Amino acid sequence: MSYYLGIDAGGTKTTCVLADETTVLARTTAGSIKIMRVSEQEAETNLTLLLKELTSQSGVGMDSVACTCIGLAGITVARVEQWTRSELQRKISGKILICGDEEIALDGAFSGEPGVLVMAGTGSNVIGRKMDGSVFHIGGWGPAVSDEGSGHWIGLQAVRAVLHAFDRGDVTLLQAAVLKQWQITTIPEMVAVANQVPGPDFSQLAPVVVECANEGDAMACAVLEDAGRDLGRFVTLALKKVQDSAPTPEARVRLAFTGSVLGKIPQVRHALVATVQRSLRNIEVRSEPVDSAMGALWRARNSKELSLYAASSPHPSASFI
Repeated sequence: MSYYLGIDAGGTKTTCVLADETTVLARTTAGSIKIMRVSEQEAETNLTLLLKELTSQSGVGMDSVACTCIGLAGITVARVEQWTRSELQRKISGKILICGDEEIALDGAFSGEPGVLVMAGTGSNVIGRKMDGSVFHIGGWGPAVSDEGSGHWIGLQAVRAVLHAFDRGDVTLLQAAVLKQWQITTIPEMVAVANQVPGPDFSQLAPVVVECANEGDAMACAVLEDAGRDLGRFVTLALKKVQDSAPTPEARVRLAFTGSVLGKIPQVRHALVATVQRSLRNIEVRSEPVDSAMGALWRARNSKELSLYAASSPHPSASFI
């Protein structure tokens, strides 16, 4: 009997799935093991707890694992890749595969088959697989230049919208909500916080925008709808690339999503889908968020047939909340 381990190592939590060739035997979640977010000591402690819990649930020791696949952002950072590989090799037997978090999400959606995955959490990214198996990215170039539709983007656009409204002499619910979230009372203070170096975590404003939109604030609604439309333009381009690689133009292309923005903010998701459907036909939209840990497990089980994501890729991996 061979055993396989899939790990989704996010910035705030880590999810592990242990299985044999056909059946999931154990699943557990704990804190982050990503050393760009937590200390090495905390990451090592969290990893130890995760593996101990897997063994407790399944009765399978980590010395019986044939292959482990871990997906995480930041694999182009040498220290991240080296520490992760070293710790896994010390604690788990068998082959170790390290790839981008976006690739395990893609495989969680489509198990190696063609399709497009859009990710929007703290950051955003679109990844697709063509009919010939080649993988490509669109967008997701980081918060300073891109990440449209992400939590960071939503928060930043909310501040911009409040300031533009102030210039017009308008006062909205969103203005009061942003001031309260940042624990300030005036527009000049808002400007100072927004422009400080290092800057604030704009993604923390995303839930504030959602609350205002749910209370009927037109400006907050517009920010969320713009987020979906911007993401939808990237997704439309990606879907066209997959369709163009198909043997016939009538081929159906699948679309899936992951990340807290698309999973928890229906206004963004609905605007995205509407944007896509205005331009394309024969698109099948997956209704539930992707389980990235199952994508990592799929890669572990199929490691002999896979070509891993090149660590030298110039494209960054996205982050999620």
